[in-house]
Amino acid sequence: MRKSQLATAYCIGCGCNDHHSCDTDYGKCTWIIVDRELNVGVCSGCEAALASWQQGARTAPMMQTQASL
Repeated sequence: MRKSQLATAYCIGCGCNDHHSCDTDYGKCTWIIVDRELNVGVCSGCEAALASWQQGARTAPMMQTQASL
């Protein structure tokens, strides 16, 4: 198994991840799209973030905070 398959992926919209999903009107969120190589994606609670994803955004809020430290 490759290392990228073991790493936790984070949502670029809200920062939720594989182990801590966010709540939506339909229950817990699921991945709409996820890049396991970069460990980021867009969850079903953040459909509005799909436009950013399509424009190349590949950094989750949690990752942005760590990069600024």
